Amino acid sequence: MTDGQPQSAIAEVTQEARARCQNIGAGALEAVESLRAEPEKNPMLGRRARSAVGSMQLYTTRLEGTDARPTLTVTYVYDAPPPEPGLVRIALVSPVRFAGGGTGR
Repeated sequence: MTDGQPQSAIAEVTQEARARCQNIGAGALEAVESLRAEPEKNPMLGRRARSAVGSMQLYTTRLEGTDARPTLTVTYVYDAPPPEPGLVRIALVSPVRFAGGGTGR
C-alpha cells in the first residue's frame, strides 16, 4: 500500500494545546483542527526547530490571523517509530505578538 510514498501520520491536538486555543478564543481551536489534517499528509510541514529526543522532530508553523482571530504559531512534535505510521502531536498554540502579527491591528 506504500507505493514509494512515505506513510501518512496520525495527528492529534493535545489537551494543553486545546486549552490554549479555548483561552485564545475567536476560532483558534477551529483553525488548529483544520490544520491538523495537513501534517497527517505531510508530517514535516512547517519549519523544523531543534530536535527533541530520539526520533522525535519538532516543527512550527504559522496560521495567518483573521479579523476575529490573531495570527497563531503552532508547534508540534512528529514521532515516527518504524514501521507504524508516525504520530503528530500538536503541543503548543500561541498568538503572535509583534507589529503586523494580527493581534488587533
